[in-house]
Amino acid sequence: MKLLIFGAGGFIGSNLAEHLIEQGEHEVVGLDVTADKLAGIEGPNFKFVKGNIADADLANKLVADCDVVVDLIAYANPSIYVEKPLDVVHLNFFENMKILEYCLSHQKRLVQYSTSEVYGKRTRDESYSDDHSDLVMGPVQKQRWIYASSKQLLERIIYAHGVQGDLDYSIIRPFNFVGPRFDYLVPAGSKGGPRVFSHFLSALLTGGPIQLVDGGDKHRCFTHIKDACEAFSAILENPAGHNEIFNVGNPDTNTTMRGLAKMMQSIYGELTGTHPDNELIDIDGEDFYGKGYEDMDRVPPDVTKLMALGWKPTRDLDTIFREAIQYYLDRPDLTAAIR
Repeated sequence: MKLLIFGAGGFIGSNLAEHLIEQGEHEVVGLDVTADKLAGIEGPNFKFVKGNIADADLANKLVADCDVVVDLIAYANPSIYVEKPLDVVHLNFFENMKILEYCLSHQKRLVQYSTSEVYGKRTRDESYSDDHSDLVMGPVQKQRWIYASSKQLLERIIYAHGVQGDLDYSIIRPFNFVGPRFDYLVPAGSKGGPRVFSHFLSALLTGGPIQLVDGGDKHRCFTHIKDACEAFSAILENPAGHNEIFNVGNPDTNTTMRGLAKMMQSIYGELTGTHPDNELIDIDGEDFYGKGYEDMDRVPPDVTKLMALGWKPTRDLDTIFREAIQYYLDRPDLTAAIR
């Protein structure tokens, strides 16, 4: 089987490419504008193509020449949601719609990576169900929701084509994947930018303050990127993975952001032989990310449907963050700029 990964140079894409290369069962082609995170990832069954999905001729040709399209193209950065909402909807919806159209035209299977943010605001205490939970967005003035709304509309259109019978698809809703090659680091104390791990680790590396958005009392579940890649294989290879939506997450890793900050302090201290005493400070969400941001609490995912395919997460919260922190500690080239 020949797989085409759009967004192969990103965090998920690079780890997925490495996973598939190691399996050696499929031919893999990756497209992205950069290959930095793919450094050292190579094999006879892998080819990287440097390019942009905006190049319609190139993208269409690559789709025509594969069996399965894996779409990872997206902005996944809360600051961009509020600072450049039109850019978000352009890439996350309109450009992704073109990929869908290529798949329809050439009758290719589509594995679409969506987001756990489609569930929106927490409305009940029970787990998020892939098929039954309501998707509740915030008000229009809170532009953070343009990301989730774009992803949700894309899901609905993909699903409609599946019902119509002209598309073979699988939709994956990631629950906070973390691991090697995750995001990038920022100067300690800076606002906005990438996700929580990067800010917390930057603070630990420099001794700066750890900023807790809206008090750090919001819950999240985290998933090791290797568990996530194994979930992809289960969905890809199992007949029951077709024309379904899957939560990919680890319900047992539920924690608050304040709890995560303290855990990362402890792990960092163990790995470095130090005693980090970073100040934990509260900061308003709009002060941190910009006007139009809104944070939300979340409940753990229900992964019953995915586990029925023979998958289960095996890495706990400590392992997830210990390996991610160690990755950066082993890469002084990635940490030098902020030290």
